[in-house]
Amino acid sequence: MVTTSDTATISKEILEFIVNNKFGSVCCTSGNKPHCFSCFYAVLEEEGCLVFKSSENSTHIQIIAGNNQVAGTIISSEISMSKIEGIQFEGTIVNKDTTTLQAAKAYYLRYPFAVAVPGRLWVLRLNAIKYTNTTNGIKHKKTWER
Repeated sequence: MVTTSDTATISKEILEFIVNNKFGSVCCTSGNKPHCFSCFYAVLEEEGCLVFKSSENSTHIQIIAGNNQVAGTIISSEISMSKIEGIQFEGTIVNKDTTTLQAAKAYYLRYPFAVAVPGRLWVLRLNAIKYTNTTNGIKHKKTWER
């Protein structure tokens, strides 16, 4: 297993996987009660962040308002018995005015139809990632921490 630590730079292999996919699951908790949701995302590569859109009165955003620590997964849309690829991540939902324009640009360029969908953009700052790639029975793992 390879581990890298850096303030923001995610390894090229991990970042390429994240950029080449579009859909993830995010989990949050309120007390001892977990809650998961799925979302389309865009990537702020230099910041090591994901951007997703959701309504402010959704259950998960209400939970995140009280606890902004999240975890989640992104798996390849091309999974087969001979190839499994994905990440598990931990992160924080942040409210940064400095990334608002960058977040909007990244998200709406990737999903132009989303302009018509009600909701707000949210930024998920990735803090730790475990990447797994199993091809033909050979498992390769790589981790990253901010």
